[in-house]
Amino acid sequence: MSKEISVNKVFIAAILTSALLVFITWLLGGRLDTIPHPVDEGAHWYYWQLGSPTVASRLSAWLGYGLHQMFIWVVLFKAKNEKPHPETVSRFNIAVLLINLVFIILHLVQTHIWYDGLAQDVPIWTSQGSVIVMLVLMLVMLTPRRGFILGRKISLPENGKRFLAAFHGIFISWALVYTFWFHPMEGTYGLLSGFFYMYLLFIQLSLFNTKIHFNMKWLILLETMVAVHGTLITLQKENPIWPMFLSGFLFMFVFTYVYGLTKKRSLRIATLILYVISIAAMYYFRGFDKLYEVSFIPVALYGGGLALILLLKLFVKDKKSQ
Repeated sequence: MSKEISVNKVFIAAILTSALLVFITWLLGGRLDTIPHPVDEGAHWYYWQLGSPTVASRLSAWLGYGLHQMFIWVVLFKAKNEKPHPETVSRFNIAVLLINLVFIILHLVQTHIWYDGLAQDVPIWTSQGSVIVMLVLMLVMLTPRRGFILGRKISLPENGKRFLAAFHGIFISWALVYTFWFHPMEGTYGLLSGFFYMYLLFIQLSLFNTKIHFNMKWLILLETMVAVHGTLITLQKENPIWPMFLSGFLFMFVFTYVYGLTKKRSLRIATLILYVISIAAMYYFRGFDKLYEVSFIPVALYGGGLALILLLKLFVKDKKSQ
């Protein structure tokens, strides 16, 4: 199979399928308008869950999540010794793609019958935190190729690089599957942007050992798209802190991600100028006294990245240094 199916064709088909799934979710979204939601209980309140959950609503979400996660992990473990095949897909790539497709459809059906996701039983920070750790992993793993910040590289132990290469897929697959089942498949624009982003991440997860999985432009798109989703979901909630998400994730693009896209200093400077102008415009309306919000996401990601690098240097040392 790996010698017959082009990864480019599979990649395009997967993108189109993702768009179709988002369209279907939006089309069916009106059926969920009458779902009774809980009363606002403060900062940790999550709107998209049942006000009165049932055994069936809880069981359907946890069973769906558990089976989805188990099947993905089984395939990833079976594929752990597979050699790279840049231009083609293997049976393991196809298996992960199909598993994700099947469970996306099952979650859509589950939402329209029982509605609830994992959010009924676990706090929202677990979903948000898993995505942050995923972005930290990407930040560190791509450091040798584009630098950590402003193109400056931080040395990583070779064994540390191998450790991340071997095990990052296990954690990231958990982060994605867990976050996917955290939310019911509502058809609102904020959640739809998140589901489309999730499907693109599922594609990345599925196409390991192919050239797509290591393509810098594609990886930076995945890192940056969280800015779109974070902003849209906050706007949908009518929360005035949306500039924090947009400015914070775009900060990462300007000061790190862009260094993987171009070596031209003029383009990097132009990107920085546009960023400063956008910050000035956003906080002119938001209030310059809230400008400190810009630092929240970069501090979390760079801080997490430095902590991970320190842990690798302390506990995953090269043999010659032992």
